[in-house]
Amino acid sequence: MTEFRIWHSSRDPYHCAFRVISLLLACRQSLPIGKLRILDMYFLYPPLLHRLSLPTEEKAKFRDLKITRPEKNFVRLPGTASVWQDLQVFQSTALKQLAGRGLLKRDALESQNALLDVDLVPPTLVRRAGEQSHEEKKLLNFLTQDIAKIPFSGKSGLIKRAGIPARGPVQ
Repeated sequence: MTEFRIWHSSRDPYHCAFRVISLLLACRQSLPIGKLRILDMYFLYPPLLHRLSLPTEEKAKFRDLKITRPEKNFVRLPGTASVWQDLQVFQSTALKQLAGRGLLKRDALESQNALLDVDLVPPTLVRRAGEQSHEEKKLLNFLTQDIAKIPFSGKSGLIKRAGIPARGPVQ
């Protein structure tokens, strides 16, 4: 009997670390870790953005991205809360790996923020992160410029708009 192994980027902490680096390079400022986790989820699964309740201005920008609806790409895409829960283990591993290698600034981490120390990121990694396709760059800009400015918590916060559990991430 032949065994098959299936790889998916959602289950790979190294891919998650690359996504986090890409998001932080595009953002060029510190991000609260909880918000970074949400942005990573939408970077990995852009069709989930169709389920995100967005303010009018951001909704118009989202439509311009022309992201395929989940029904067209997936037989069944799990709920946003389920995806959020599943990703947290891999995101925690990736963030610890980046922190352990000194790529995330320690003082920012102490205040639950992620800030990339760009000087310590290998130039080949910075170059690879910059080689995103045109569609990925547009998505990265939308996530880091438009979605990132939505408050994290509160009545109109990202947690509420995304429909994910407000309890803290898995440590």
